[in-house]
Amino acid sequence: MILGFTIPYLEDLLALPGGQITAFVILLAVLAITLDAALVAVLKILGFLVGKTKTTLDDRVLRVLGSYLPAISIVTSLWISFEAVYPDIIVEGYGEFEIYVVVMTAIVGLLLSSLANAVLIWYGLEIRTDKRKVRDNEVFPFVRNVVRVSIVLIFAVFILQRLGFETGAIITGLGVGGLAVALALQDTLGNFFAGVHILVDKPFREEDYVKLENGIEGSVKQIGWRTTRLITPMNNEVIVPNSKLSSSILENFSTPNEQSGLYYTIGVDYKEDIDAVEKIITDSLHKVGKANGLLDTQSIWVRFDSFGDYSLNFKFGYNLTGYVHRFSVLKDVNRELFYAFKKNDINIPFPVRVVYNAPNPEDKPRAGESEKAGKKK
Repeated sequence: MILGFTIPYLEDLLALPGGQITAFVILLAVLAITLDAALVAVLKILGFLVGKTKTTLDDRVLRVLGSYLPAISIVTSLWISFEAVYPDIIVEGYGEFEIYVVVMTAIVGLLLSSLANAVLIWYGLEIRTDKRKVRDNEVFPFVRNVVRVSIVLIFAVFILQRLGFETGAIITGLGVGGLAVALALQDTLGNFFAGVHILVDKPFREEDYVKLENGIEGSVKQIGWRTTRLITPMNNEVIVPNSKLSSSILENFSTPNEQSGLYYTIGVDYKEDIDAVEKIITDSLHKVGKANGLLDTQSIWVRFDSFGDYSLNFKFGYNLTGYVHRFSVLKDVNRELFYAFKKNDINIPFPVRVVYNAPNPEDKPRAGESEKAGKKK
């Protein structure tokens, strides 16, 4: 009886020629084939269920699980066979179940390290914009090796503890070594996990137009595992570490509906009629919107804003489809306003500054000059 279950026909197997050896071999073969077939069937069902998903992560996970099924089946079958046929076997003070737990712990540790490796490869390939074929071993191998070795070492400590070894010194050494590695890779790991956060949370996507709080702006070209690349309006590439990007206040002009609100200021002479100027600006914006289709005419607004030092200041704004087109649309808006103001004799004043120079009391006027001469220039 094993875990409350009785092996059927065990007595008949023991009665065969060869006794326990024959029973052990037959039981092992039957259990290994049966268990492996059952696990493969479960894996097939899971593969069918996840086959319709868009991501390739589940496929990679299932492939890793499938590669460890034979080992799990054989080890489990060996344990059951030994427990059934040779229940009293002791190896170095450990029974069959203790040995089984140790071996399965080792297999689980290797399995988890392989799963972590598969997830990291998927992540590295998923965030790539360059579609040329890349081998799996080319996807940040250093980070993958560090993660895999760390997982294996952790499970090795568990196994040693299970076997009764003193692991205090080992744990201390691993802790000090891990701290040293963490400090050495602080920036790298920070950028890596920030990249994971960006990929999962999706505050922006590739091709989105974003602006950072430090004033840097551009279209997102590539979200990498360590950095994100932006293409500025001047067609320059800016490389931003993911850790700085994830902690920055960011404005995304491509969400939620691909429209961005813009506003500008223009000043006219104090002699102009406010209502007439508002109508001219509104009509000009509608004309530009109908011509290019990028300016949303339903969103146009114009208002008299303030009394300036030398002009009446108006603000106007609109929604624009595609923030990257703001310069070309503004060019059309400025041209239309210029000709509309010129046609309607609307004056845009120049800045005017009047400077008075007070005379120096110590300067005496020359003979024949008036005392008031030179006071105003």
